[in-house]
Amino acid sequence: MRGRLVAVPAALILALPACSAGTPPALSLTGALTTPTDVDLRWRDTRPGVAGHVLEFATEEAGGPWTVLQYLAPQVTTYRHPDLMPHTTFHYRLRPYTGPTTRPRQTPGPDGAQHLTWTDRARGEDGYLLELRPRDGDRYDPVAVLAPDTEATDFLPLPGERGAVYRVRAFVLGERSGVVRLTTGE
Repeated sequence: MRGRLVAVPAALILALPACSAGTPPALSLTGALTTPTDVDLRWRDTRPGVAGHVLEFATEEAGGPWTVLQYLAPQVTTYRHPDLMPHTTFHYRLRPYTGPTTRPRQTPGPDGAQHLTWTDRARGEDGYLLELRPRDGDRYDPVAVLAPDTEATDFLPLPGERGAVYRVRAFVLGERSGVVRLTTGE
């Protein structure tokens, strides 16, 4: 086969880039400077099985170090990062997480605190999330991040969280989104 040319129709060569260009990425993050010191971020994640996202930022370099802004429920697709330092470049990225949940055993503690325990059956988890659904709520939101191999925590609910339902998620972080870079003004 060496030295042999293969004829490929030009229509096929032109169609290949068009096919890949028309498919949006499964995870996309965009951002905009909405005031000189406020950033609004939006994302879309079309992959099934995503349990939520962790939003991170860095100010030094696009390579980090990265700081977690918040762990977010899968229904949340926007975030405002307000009151930022003027004339500073911020880098943002998003990471999905997955993982099973379990209902912890709940024991009332002193001063309204809840002592929560569970059995660690996960292997290779990046950590645990304590998720809370308010009594009249329709979704669970992450309220605490716990270390891997954890089996207990104490949690003091806010007044509006009394009577809430708790669950614990052993989470594993997924691939990172592209980095969004924005520079504040003023």
